[in-house]
Amino acid sequence: MRRLLSGATALAFASTIAFAGMATAAEEPGAPEVMAVPAVLVNEVSTMGPNGPLDEAIEIVNTTDQQLDLTNWVLKIYNQQNQVIQTIPLMDSLSQPIVLAPKNNVGSTLVLTGAEFSGTTSTQHVLPVNFLGVEGIPVYGGVAIFGSNAPTAFKIDGVAFSASAVTPKESVNASPETAQTAALNGSNTRNILGQDTNNNQRDFSLQERTF
Repeated sequence: MRRLLSGATALAFASTIAFAGMATAAEEPGAPEVMAVPAVLVNEVSTMGPNGPLDEAIEIVNTTDQQLDLTNWVLKIYNQQNQVIQTIPLMDSLSQPIVLAPKNNVGSTLVLTGAEFSGTTSTQHVLPVNFLGVEGIPVYGGVAIFGSNAPTAFKIDGVAFSASAVTPKESVNASPETAQTAALNGSNTRNILGQDTNNNQRDFSLQERTF
């Protein structure tokens, strides 16, 4: 569920985003295109938090009316140079495939949590991850979901936080987090649950974490 920011928190987020720099008028995307929504979407990404750079998490969500078996699926983490720095099989702690419940049901989401994660989750599918490096998920990197780890695997969905992370990026990148948004418990959150216009800037904004 999306939570609206209010008062000083909303103002702080607004000023932080303005300071970080949104797209110029020339970069502003046009009207959303009508397109099919992928079976699974990246719904929320927090690259840092109040506990530091490893206070991070990624939420993915099933958008279909059916159970979804994630056998062989992987999530890849990219740095600002568009290099894959980590490939994470979407399996549980016993190395068994995760099966997501149909959309809008308990168990329809999967949350991957970093070593210093300070939030709370309401899904039964939580995957603790040792994100690599001192930064974990790079602030100017990105994440993407694939149906397998094969070199030719099709990207199902992705989001990037810089223009140079081209593989996870869809059209214009989302705004990167900052120390200010981390202190406010922020994350890049999909603006409308289950909507995907293939434009990260349009689909995501910096909001208060929902996990």
